[in-house]
Amino acid sequence: MKNISLNGQWNIFFDGEKNINEKNYFQGEKKISIVPEAVEKILEDRIFSGPFFYEKEIFIEEVNNNNCYLLEFLGVSYYCEVYLNGNYIQSHEGIWDNFKVDITEYLQAGGNKVLVKVIKPDFNKDSKYFYRSVLFGFIPDISIPFGGIWKDVNLLVRGKNYFNEVNYKFDVDNKCIIIDSKLNSVDDGEHNDINLEVEIGTPEGGVITKHMTYSENIVLAMDNIKVWSPDKPYLYTVKIKLLKDECNGETQDYKEIRAGFRKVELRDGEIHLNDEKFYMRGILHWGAYPEKFTPTPSYEEVKAELLKVKSLGFNTIKHCLYFPPAYYYELCDELGIVTWQEMPLWLPYKNSYLLNRIYTEYPKMLNYFMHYPSVSLVSLSCELDATISSNVLNDLYKMVKSMDKDMIICDNSGSGECFEGVTNSESDIYDYHFYAELYNLDGLINEFTRSYRPLRPWIFGEYNDCDTFRTIEDIKKHSDYELWWLNPDERKNLLRMTHKGFNSDLPIYHQEEIIAKYGIQEEVKAIKEISYQQSYMMRKYILELTRSYKEIKGYNITAIRDVSITTSGIFDDNMESKFSAEEFSKINGDIVVALSKNLTRIWDNGTDRFLNQDLYNYFSEGNLIGKLVVSNRKNKDLEGKYTVTLKDDKEVYFTYEDKLNIDKNVTTQLAELNIKLPKVEETRRLKLCVNLVYKDESYENHWDIWVYNDSFSDKLIYLFDNTNALEGIEESFRVKRVLGLEDLYQLNSGDLLVTTYFDKGIEALGDRGVNILYYQKGEGYFPLTYNPFFREGIKKIFSHSITNTLNHLGYGGYQLYGVGTDRYYDKLQLEEIIGKYNPIIRRYDARKFKAGDYIFEYKKNKGTIIATTLNLDGGKGSQPYNFKYNIMAQYLLNSIIEYLK
Repeated sequence: MKNISLNGQWNIFFDGEKNINEKNYFQGEKKISIVPEAVEKILEDRIFSGPFFYEKEIFIEEVNNNNCYLLEFLGVSYYCEVYLNGNYIQSHEGIWDNFKVDITEYLQAGGNKVLVKVIKPDFNKDSKYFYRSVLFGFIPDISIPFGGIWKDVNLLVRGKNYFNEVNYKFDVDNKCIIIDSKLNSVDDGEHNDINLEVEIGTPEGGVITKHMTYSENIVLAMDNIKVWSPDKPYLYTVKIKLLKDECNGETQDYKEIRAGFRKVELRDGEIHLNDEKFYMRGILHWGAYPEKFTPTPSYEEVKAELLKVKSLGFNTIKHCLYFPPAYYYELCDELGIVTWQEMPLWLPYKNSYLLNRIYTEYPKMLNYFMHYPSVSLVSLSCELDATISSNVLNDLYKMVKSMDKDMIICDNSGSGECFEGVTNSESDIYDYHFYAELYNLDGLINEFTRSYRPLRPWIFGEYNDCDTFRTIEDIKKHSDYELWWLNPDERKNLLRMTHKGFNSDLPIYHQEEIIAKYGIQEEVKAIKEISYQQSYMMRKYILELTRSYKEIKGYNITAIRDVSITTSGIFDDNMESKFSAEEFSKINGDIVVALSKNLTRIWDNGTDRFLNQDLYNYFSEGNLIGKLVVSNRKNKDLEGKYTVTLKDDKEVYFTYEDKLNIDKNVTTQLAELNIKLPKVEETRRLKLCVNLVYKDESYENHWDIWVYNDSFSDKLIYLFDNTNALEGIEESFRVKRVLGLEDLYQLNSGDLLVTTYFDKGIEALGDRGVNILYYQKGEGYFPLTYNPFFREGIKKIFSHSITNTLNHLGYGGYQLYGVGTDRYYDKLQLEEIIGKYNPIIRRYDARKFKAGDYIFEYKKNKGTIIATTLNLDGGKGSQPYNFKYNIMAQYLLNSIIEYLK
């Protein structure tokens, strides 16, 4: 019995005119391919889908009639036919499953020619192998729909009987290992002369050996078992030998796995792992390894990856719409990392082949990973619309349950509710993908927290992305592989072909051109670090908000690393962490303390309304009001003390200490805050800190709090506000409302105008020396661009007389929460209208690489004009209710007035 690797050099033949076949393939262009690898590695035109003819000569010194000879392919994409010595043997269709081809009949002593015809997925909707209909998942959207012999090839020498299939179940309830197997059909009958020797290595190092007559189903009772868990990842090694009497007891075939016992179940809306509640802290993995084209990291790369992930507090990996190498699961088993495996059904194109492929390939794909104890959750699909019916999803649900009744199953990660898919398919959990602005997330969670629904765990299958900024120059400097995804040639860069399907293109190919066009080459060199700081701030807010909801039982953060289409990775392109393990663990660990808003209401225009207030900005001698909420997922009670402190680098303004007594696995209020803030003459940035001490452990978290002097300017403001956006402004400023344009045109030098309307006539007031603040709420004088405030863009606060009063952090963090907006001015469009101007708060788009401004100034003869789109009246989601309650807006307005007067 032998395993002989056939990896290495293979000849590959192909012809762009498709005039060759298995008979005359050698007339095509010949290249050398290193198997395993994607065929795209050797192609000039990667759009070409084949056929490709892989040829390798194998030498067999002697063919033993007592043996069977099998070619084992661990992965071929997509369709293949296998020939030996000119004889057709077998075909196979699929990307992800492995398969064997019995070549015994045609094998000869000496040289043997193996020929594998391969056709890879293509971009033709009318083709049998259109990439959206072959269960390729998300890989084509971040990489390419790769083809070829992309995993190992082996020659297996076995006895006359060998295992066609072996499946394992580690049954916790009945304390036994169940092995289901099927043999090849060389021998008919009951296999009475075939025996099994099973050796079980226990976690303690013991060995249990059992002998028995072969049966397709055997049950191995265990006296005592140790269960696998993230804290104690106990594993058993099971070795099975297939023996035959007439062959002197020689081993005919051999299998070995390392797996374990674990029981995962749902109780009272919680996930239980071996009777302990489990809160998922996952990271989303798209299988992106651009240097390889294929999701085939080495064993060493996987281990390093997982250790980095664990150091940041993650306890789960979600393999999103792809399958990793087998040793990825094995390492998760060894390191105690729970795995969520998502099946590769996303944006499926429904043609005559799709459904048959689903029913045919799902069982084979499930067999690939279902026996690993770390795999505790399976999603059948992702973000499906109604293309796939509830009947199909329910069939797949039953299929998985038949293989592991305990497996937690999600029908459609992201939910049919949110993606116009079916809503009546079986699912064990609620799973949403909220990629929301910070101030909209709270409302979304509240809307989807409905007590009338059946009780199930709610887990974010993916969410909480936040782009950082990278430049092509930086990528090139630190990468030593072909940066194909930066190539504008679609024959080289198949991502361009994928995105043609969305009628779009990816600006990354034009980054340097776009940045030069916007004239921001020097600016973007300096924003990488603040983009990391902003990303941490955003993820911190989202994670703390999530942990403050006891209805939510876990999450998966998008994503593990930067990829071609987005820089939302926790790690960069080279798997270097953007955040320190110490800081990230504070928001992604067993214990998280969140700062939460106070609950209050307001009577306005004859009705009650919820009164959102700013958690981060306050006036001098005001009161910091809110709540501290603790999420304890340590599976043990917390007993000790906690301390709340408000301080800066020079002084402690408040401290409070109390007993800590928090039950295990709860989310509950730790403390109610009502802290008198100090009197300040200029803006102070304080830190609100909480520290928990329990036994020999401790936990610390903090939030920036800004306190402003509320002695505002007494300069007379002429206000033209026909939208009533600045309702309540008179309570803080000296205001004279202007009711008509005619009155505006009477203003003179030294006057100050605040207006929500702007035209050439108002702009001309600057020629007289009138200073103007234009608050642009919607379409108006300056054209607007619409994009998220926090997501996908970096906000830089420039040094300016206005912003220098803010004691800001250099980027648009919590301080600007209450004035965040989805509208801003494109830099090039502004320059076309007014020429040169001064940016004050600027947005750099991390995906489109354009620059725009939320607030800027320009001179108009004697006058200064400032325009802003910042949301001074708040009111979006959980932003402050209106201008009257928007402290950041009021102080910013005062800073502008002081500058202009």
